[in-house]
Amino acid sequence: MLKDFIGMESFYKSALISAVLLCVVLIVVCAFLGKKLKNIEIKSKIKEMMDYETGIGNLNYFKHNFSHSISDYSRNFYYVAYIVINSNYLQLYQSDSTFTDVVNNAAAILSKSVKHNEFVARISETGFAFAFREMDVSDAKKRINELMEELSGLIVSDENNKSVFYTVVYNLDAQDDNCELLLFNLRRNCSRIFGTENQVLFCDSHSIHSVLEEKKTIDSVISGLENNEFKLYLQFSVDNKTKKIVSAEALSRWIHPEQGLLPPVKYIGVLSKCGLISELDYYMFEMVCKQLEKWSRTEYNSISLSCNFTRITISEDDFIDKLVNICDKYTFDKSRLIIEITEDAIEKNHKKAMNNISECKKLGFCIALDDLGSGYTSLENLCDYPIDIVKIDRDILLKTIEPKGRKLFRGMIALAHSLNLKVVCEGVETLEHNEFVTGTDCDYLQGWYYAKAIPVEGSEEFIDNYNP
Repeated sequence: MLKDFIGMESFYKSALISAVLLCVVLIVVCAFLGKKLKNIEIKSKIKEMMDYETGIGNLNYFKHNFSHSISDYSRNFYYVAYIVINSNYLQLYQSDSTFTDVVNNAAAILSKSVKHNEFVARISETGFAFAFREMDVSDAKKRINELMEELSGLIVSDENNKSVFYTVVYNLDAQDDNCELLLFNLRRNCSRIFGTENQVLFCDSHSIHSVLEEKKTIDSVISGLENNEFKLYLQFSVDNKTKKIVSAEALSRWIHPEQGLLPPVKYIGVLSKCGLISELDYYMFEMVCKQLEKWSRTEYNSISLSCNFTRITISEDDFIDKLVNICDKYTFDKSRLIIEITEDAIEKNHKKAMNNISECKKLGFCIALDDLGSGYTSLENLCDYPIDIVKIDRDILLKTIEPKGRKLFRGMIALAHSLNLKVVCEGVETLEHNEFVTGTDCDYLQGWYYAKAIPVEGSEEFIDNYNP
């Protein structure tokens, strides 16, 4: 019995020791795994904040440091410089220097310039953000000018003497705690000097915050496109001889959730500036395709619809692919869809735009040139593009109160007809306008005298009640 008790006591002691050793091992293993996981987490965070092409921080790195390194006390001593590379000039005139080399060398110079509690990052393909501290604005200007001079030394000057590096610098205010908004403002202000002889621009508080409302508008427009707040309106055109409806121009209107109905003048300019105009162009194109499909098997199937495209959109590399992807979802006679080239901007790539318009013709679309006689629309375009229709700008019609204006108007029509083009006169708003244009060889009339822009939902009722 005593032996059994001693044996059991020995067994429990052994089991206890084993359990303790097991716990110790588990603690050690857990500590090791915890450290390992923490290291993995740290490495993952580092990876997320690293620009591997240059070896410096990226946008996430800059945002992190902006939030954690700049205190409310020290904010007023910080300057943020947005430094951008003119890559177009680099490609055109500096064939011996590759873009990658310039970016890497610039990153090295900027990294060398960083002092205690300062930070720099590559925040876009061509842009860097540099946050530095100086007690006096004169010291800040001296430092940034020396830095820009060193960066400029990376490029051998030529006869064009163009700058490759530009920067906008801003001294933080107490309320400047939104990093994304600050960087957005710096980028927008950089457009004021990009391509000029000036390399450095110091912004005051007013100029840096002047684009705040623009940023809000941009965010609101993006939200509006996502929420289908932009609606299709139609303005009809009539045949000059029969005065019967033959087509309609598709126009956008924004039904703003707070401000109500907004005309294009309230948002087109902002969209163009921020590079979002193409989003609206494709959005409206799909609405036109949808409407043509709806009318394709009805008594309205003879009416054509024209859809506006800016020259910026038309010159995009994927323009045709996007058009095909959209229109292939709908069934309609493509000759009833008119691609209307607007005059409000110059092409990013003229040759590409010409090729894209030629492809549109092959797909079966008609092509119209808007606002002949104004803006970027010139007689040269009649040769460059495979045009079917030209639209004479309203300003030309207004000049017909003078003899020279009337001769010009008739001359433009004669020129277009000699090229086998149809002619639309825009801006027919009064009885006098109508009487004059009716007496010319103009093919079609468009303007308030015949129809204002109306919501697409009311278009069929308008057509049914229209009396030539």
